[in-house]
Amino acid sequence: MNPTRFAAALLLVALATACERSTTATAQEAAPAGGSATPTALSVTVDGTGYHPSSVSAPAGRPVRLTITRTSDEGCGQQVVFPSLNIRRDLPLNREVVVDLSMPPSGSVAFTCGMDMLRGSIVAQ
Repeated sequence: MNPTRFAAALLLVALATACERSTTATAQEAAPAGGSATPTALSVTVDGTGYHPSSVSAPAGRPVRLTITRTSDEGCGQQVVFPSLNIRRDLPLNREVVVDLSMPPSGSVAFTCGMDMLRGSIVAQ
């Protein structure tokens, strides 16, 4: 494959990936008839000052796919912990980490850094 075609192929793959991420970031689809519910896709970043946004909303009683990206080596954001769900994930720098969970019928699901200093939540609506 010549360099021009190779570069064009890489560009197409990058565009397709960007479109897919954009679609999943806004997806809040209803459950298909007779099937399981499609997770609500949410994204949060964490840096030395906290989670951004620190609070996000999701439909009550539905599955959620939360993507967390650590964007800074500053602070204590190397892990995310969901205390009430007994979930703990390492957050490598500049890499997306996906956490699948189910929202309660009401209330919220809290998440923190590994040292319980940075805090965020997913609010059921």
